[in-house]
Amino acid sequence: MRVLMFRSMIMASTMLAGAAAAQTARQPVDGVTALDAVTSTATRTPEVAGDIAAPVTVVPREEILRRQPQNLNDILRDIPGVEADGLPRNSVMQPQIRGLGDDRVVIRVDGVRQNFNSGHRGRLFLDPSLLRQVDVVRGPGSMLYGSGALGGVIGFRTVDAADLLRPGETVTGIISGGWQSNNSQFQGGLTTAFRSGALDGLANVTGRTGQNYSDGLGRGIPYSAADTGAGLAKLGYTLGEGARIGLSVVGFGENTTIPVAANTLETNNIAKRRLRQQQIALTGSYAPPGTPWADAAFTLYYVDVGIDERRVIPNDGRFDTTDYATFGLDVQNTARFSLVGPERHALTIGLDAYQDTQEGTRNNAPRPQFPKAEQTIIGLFAQDAITLGPVTVTLGARFDSYEQSADGRRDRSESHVSPKASIAWQVLPWAAPYIAYTEAFRAPSLVELYQSGVHFPIRVIPFPTFNNFVPNPNLQPEVARNKEAGLNLRFRDVLAPRDSLRARLSLFQNDIDDFIEVVVAATTSTARNVARARIRGIEFEAGYDSGPWFASLGASALEGRNRTNDTALSLIPQHKVAVTLGHRFLEDGWTVGGRVLAAATQGDKPQPSIPTSGYGILDLFASYAPIEGPLEGWRLDIGFDNVFDHAYRRVSWDSGTNPSQVYEVGRNLKLALRAQF
Repeated sequence: MRVLMFRSMIMASTMLAGAAAAQTARQPVDGVTALDAVTSTATRTPEVAGDIAAPVTVVPREEILRRQPQNLNDILRDIPGVEADGLPRNSVMQPQIRGLGDDRVVIRVDGVRQNFNSGHRGRLFLDPSLLRQVDVVRGPGSMLYGSGALGGVIGFRTVDAADLLRPGETVTGIISGGWQSNNSQFQGGLTTAFRSGALDGLANVTGRTGQNYSDGLGRGIPYSAADTGAGLAKLGYTLGEGARIGLSVVGFGENTTIPVAANTLETNNIAKRRLRQQQIALTGSYAPPGTPWADAAFTLYYVDVGIDERRVIPNDGRFDTTDYATFGLDVQNTARFSLVGPERHALTIGLDAYQDTQEGTRNNAPRPQFPKAEQTIIGLFAQDAITLGPVTVTLGARFDSYEQSADGRRDRSESHVSPKASIAWQVLPWAAPYIAYTEAFRAPSLVELYQSGVHFPIRVIPFPTFNNFVPNPNLQPEVARNKEAGLNLRFRDVLAPRDSLRARLSLFQNDIDDFIEVVVAATTSTARNVARARIRGIEFEAGYDSGPWFASLGASALEGRNRTNDTALSLIPQHKVAVTLGHRFLEDGWTVGGRVLAAATQGDKPQPSIPTSGYGILDLFASYAPIEGPLEGWRLDIGFDNVFDHAYRRVSWDSGTNPSQVYEVGRNLKLALRAQF
């Protein structure tokens, strides 16, 4: 009955408005590409993405609206060197950067770390319609963000009241709804935002309900249906010029039937899953004009993820709970000054501390596969960007100390220093080469250290035999050492007045020591430091915008080797090229275009393993958002994904010895309509 009521609510919202998201986007300024966007994720200070001496890609709000994303893969798949790991089930996908996934990528939502990680159950639980911007930093980032940033950092930023209120408005309301054909999904949302003097805020509720996806062969993708609900609330108060505090709450819930190992092909261990996540953050900033030594910010946060699973295949009544909570504080200040005159410093210092606690139960008893444990990590960092004429040298280091413990196990404590150095030279007005060296580390996870209990059954007859997890409290942290060279390019007035062409070429080699793997023997499974790995590659991205016309290109080619036994690494993404071309009819409010993604066959995998076939897919899109007239404030988005219904697989979840029988989502027509009043 509750499911029927939920579906009715979403369908009613859809009939009132029509399709997804929560904002009427403005037409972009002429000659502004995604590489011109401002981001602070790569350096912790606001910088233009295309000028940073690091490979950072920004996915802006307008692009998010056009894509109508349902999951991480919809947002990330065109970015060089970046994939979403996991089967095509929306809530279990997790990011992979340069062949490194799982908790080797730091994920932050509004500056809040998302540390949850538990046995193929996913990592990020967030409705994409709430997003304002996504920043992806490729390459080790522990100097600024601590444990886990071996592959990189992804920062998700949700919408603020200022993003929704139109000029002169003090209050606004948005109703939205949507539908997509592939899984008959309906979605709807209500949003309100206001500004009253120094106070502003917003509130949003969003829901989705759908059936199983179908792949490019027309077959159902098992256990991909889900009912989800999400919410966002924010309050902000401006204390004075340059001073502000804010409070935000983000929530997500999902009901679905899915394998316990949710991003695998498992069919004999299925559970009804109820997932919930709550995030609360108190933020503040202080940057008064005319005070270059003060540009400070803090975030105090709490995140709680809970998963309840009642097994239905086999229907034995087994009931598991998985709970993970993070309490953290992030404080920083940037001081800008000169010591001897001609040089300029931007010195950023900060404290980043958090505590994770986890606990799992099975039928109300402790579950050793997800033991009760906790860790506390405290990091101190400093970074100085020194500019002298056309040259900028950035030097930084971070010290992390961490303690880990579990019931009945020996406590452990370790520390690590992560350095960083880069030099960029604006050799010509349109060309800025750079070189960089960065290190990163990942502390062993609580599961890797303390996990025990049954991994999987071996046989039942003549007597039950199992493969069991064996704890390993002596694991050492993984350490990555990345060397990178790049070239940032920028041009104006290329094909038309006021247009912009931005591009970046980067080459890298990332050497990883003490790589942690779960070694599965005949009767035991143990996490061990077993490998030295090397991942290297080349990436290119470019963007063009003239106002009426816009285009982007992203390409990457990577290879990875296990240097311990000289074999290929299993999850190195396919070589790929992504091209987007679009046209804006500025006077009429229409935008039309298409995207092509081509990936090469990936045969360089551990043997014996079947190559993952290459593929090419075409997406088309159109948007209508009039900027004046009776329909001002309305927006219609139409997407037609995988136009030719191609059946394909991604290497990030198809790296085994036999090809999977599950393909990616097939042809999908998506409609979104929102009205702002």
